[in-house]
Amino acid sequence: MYPMFVKQKSAFKLERISDHRQKFPHQPDHLVPNGFEAISAPDGEMLSQDGFNGSKHAGQPWLQTTTASRWMRVNTHFDDLEQCYFSIRQKDVFASLESGDGLEEFSENLSKFTRFSSLRSLASLSYASDIHSASSIVSSIEFDRDCDYFAIAGVTKKIKVYEYGTVIKDVVDIHYPLHEMACNSKISCVTWSAYHKNMMASSDYEGTITLWDAFLGQKSRLFQEHEKRCWCVDFNKMDPTLLASGSDDAKVKLWSTNTENSIACLEAEANVCCVKFNPDSRYHLAFGSADHCVHYFDLRNLSQAVMVFKGHRKAVSYTKFLNSKEIVSASTDSQLKLWSSNQSNCLRTFKGHSNEKNFVGLATDGNYIACGSENNSLYIYYKGLSKQLMSFKFDTVRSVLDKDKKDEEVNEFVSAVAWRPGSNVVVAANSQGTVKVLELV
Repeated sequence: MYPMFVKQKSAFKLERISDHRQKFPHQPDHLVPNGFEAISAPDGEMLSQDGFNGSKHAGQPWLQTTTASRWMRVNTHFDDLEQCYFSIRQKDVFASLESGDGLEEFSENLSKFTRFSSLRSLASLSYASDIHSASSIVSSIEFDRDCDYFAIAGVTKKIKVYEYGTVIKDVVDIHYPLHEMACNSKISCVTWSAYHKNMMASSDYEGTITLWDAFLGQKSRLFQEHEKRCWCVDFNKMDPTLLASGSDDAKVKLWSTNTENSIACLEAEANVCCVKFNPDSRYHLAFGSADHCVHYFDLRNLSQAVMVFKGHRKAVSYTKFLNSKEIVSASTDSQLKLWSSNQSNCLRTFKGHSNEKNFVGLATDGNYIACGSENNSLYIYYKGLSKQLMSFKFDTVRSVLDKDKKDEEVNEFVSAVAWRPGSNVVVAANSQGTVKVLELV
């Protein structure tokens, strides 16, 4: 297969040649902190998806399965596949691996690259409180530990919990939340406990971390030590009592569900935009900051980072673990980057989406990566290739005042993304409060 693949190179080359508003009213909602502002007050080639199922060729479904269509996709990603092939060959040489090992790895990459070709809408719902809402940005979407329920939260100050099975089965796209919780401030993030099915935590624009009984809709505890807006909160999957939060006050705080005060504090040099625990470790977490870096820490030594990943040109808005060793980060430099926890250099850079100022969401199932974009679209990447595999464009919702505007003049963006674990389903939402349950097909 190797020689055959390399042989196609010249043919393809020739073919190509021929062819907080209340608290800080001056700062917009969901805007990523820009630069080193922790000490002062916070100041704040695309595949079109024209068909019903998000496929460019929805009118000709047969084209998706033809050899010609597959070769077109291979041609589009040829440079990526070529680089992937030669890096594996190089690794074979230096590691003295059997030839079959490299072939198996490349075959796996090729298989995952060709596995999905489009996104199909399974259901739609709305986060907006009413049709007159000035802003309905969804900041966060998260599934519970068993993927039975998912919560959506954002600037309407409400957390809405839906039953996934009911949403999917309903014929009409009118869905009512199973539970609804009202907060005192706009919500930036929600996270479910991996141990207690009913336990959820939220962070908000006032800097408060709230523990909830999600099925009773009641608050069980408040943590109020952050001095500025809190962007993120995360439960540790190995220790059910441990949480971490990050804030514009340039601090990552650690909390226990059993105590009222924080149990540790990690001082950063700039606004902390995101924090995430390693899924297989009680002691390791990564956080992204307005200093353009991803910081990886062992909680047993808070004085020095295990690794600092440098490469982004602007603030790091999200960090997610693909597995215990690989981290993907998103930044307002319109790039995603893949890192290994034991080496400082970037493994791969993903480009295609647009992200210059807002939190647009980031999620992964370990192989595929989903992120939002400021052109009102959702993008899907495969971790082995730098170009997007597919995208899904949300419908533009126009008000009376915007009816004469062109699409590119309407400032809507995808603002939150969640992957349903163990499946090929992604839930995404945009700044108008439209939520889509999408299936990779």
